[in-house]
Amino acid sequence: MSHIQVAHTLRRRLRVIVPALKGEAERLCLLEILLRKHAAIREVRVVPAIASLAVRFDPKQLPADHILRLLDTVAGNIAGAPRPAPAPPVTVRDDDAVGEVSVAVEGMTCASCAALIQMSLNRDPAIRSASVNYATATATVVGRLDRPALEARIGALGYEARPMDTLSQRRLIVERERAHVREAKRRAIGACLLSLPVMVIGMAMPRSKLWHVVEFALTTPVVLGAGRPFFDRAIKLARNRTANMDTLIALGAGSAYGHSVASLLAGRHHLYFEAAAGIVSFVLLGRWLEERAKGKAGDAIRRLLDLQPPTATVIRDEVEVVVPVDDLDVGDILVVRPGERVPVDGAVVGGLTTLDESMVTGESMPVVKGPGDGVIGGCINGAGSFRMR
Repeated sequence: MSHIQVAHTLRRRLRVIVPALKGEAERLCLLEILLRKHAAIREVRVVPAIASLAVRFDPKQLPADHILRLLDTVAGNIAGAPRPAPAPPVTVRDDDAVGEVSVAVEGMTCASCAALIQMSLNRDPAIRSASVNYATATATVVGRLDRPALEARIGALGYEARPMDTLSQRRLIVERERAHVREAKRRAIGACLLSLPVMVIGMAMPRSKLWHVVEFALTTPVVLGAGRPFFDRAIKLARNRTANMDTLIALGAGSAYGHSVASLLAGRHHLYFEAAAGIVSFVLLGRWLEERAKGKAGDAIRRLLDLQPPTATVIRDEVEVVVPVDDLDVGDILVVRPGERVPVDGAVVGGLTTLDESMVTGESMPVVKGPGDGVIGGCINGAGSFRMR
C-alpha cells in the first residue's frame, strides 16, 4: 500500500490513514462521496485533521484486502490530482462585523450538492465556517458577509438561496416546496408518457426512417423540455469549474441525444433516442418520489407554522394597535385576550391567566401564568387576559 497506512482491520470494519490528504477536508470529503457509491461499503467516516478514514463494509460482497486495494487506488488518484487554481484575493476589512447568516437553499438534489456548496463557501476568505444541511435544505454561514452576498455566492453555483427569518418568509418557503412537488410530478409523468413509446420503438430497432423521425419527435420534448434543468445547472457548474450529478445526467442524455440526431441526419440506423429519454425519465421519476417524501415533512412544518398567529396586538403610545408578527420589535408590550394564541415567545408583565401548552409539552392540563413567567408562541390563552413583553 503506497498511499495509505492501515491502522486496524476487523471483520466488517477497518481504519486507515491517508498521509497525503492530512488536513485537506475537501479532498477527504470527495473520497468519502466516492466510497459511499460502492455497494459493499455501508458507512464511511473521515477525520480531516489526522487524515483518518474508517470504513464499515460487507465482507461477503468485498473482502477486506480488496477494500484496502480500492482505498489505496482511489486515495492515490485524489492525492495526485492537480490542485485548483487559488481564488482571486478578496478584500476583507478587519472592522467588518462577524455574523451568522442562515438561508434556505433550493435546487439541491443529493447530498453531493450540499457538499459542493459547503466546500465552495469554505474556500471564501470572508467566511469562517459554513454548514449546509441537505435534509433541511438550509445553509448556515459565519463570517464577514451579509445575506445578499451569500445569496450571490450560492446563486453562482446554480442554486437559489432564500431568506427564512420571518414567519411570512418561512411560509413562502413551504409553499414553494409544495409547488416544487407539483412541478416534479408534472415533469416526471410527462417524460414517462413520452419515453415509453420511444423505448418500445428503440427496442424493436426499426429501419424505417419514419419511425426514426417519430423517436426524434417524442424524445426532443423529454430531453430539451422536461430535462432542461439538468443542462441549466450543469452549465452554471461548469462556469465555476465544478460538477455534480446533474453534470453526469446532462452528459449522458446530451451525448445520446446529440449522437442520435447526427445519425438521423446522416441516414444511419444506429440511434439511441431511447437511452436519452430513459435517462431523463428515470431520474425525474426518482426526484418526484423524493420531493413527495420531503413534501410530507413540509406539510408537518406548515401545520406548525399555522399555529402561530399572523398578527399581534401591541401597545404603542398607550394605544392598542394590531400589527403583523414580522413587524414586532424586541421589548414591545403585547396584549393577549382570552382564547387567543400567544403571538411570540416572551414573558408576562401583567395579568394572570392559564395557557394550554400541549402543543409543546403534551400536557393537557392548563398552566397558570403570572408576572415574570415565560410564555411560548402558539399556545392558546385561557380565560384571563394578560400583557407580555
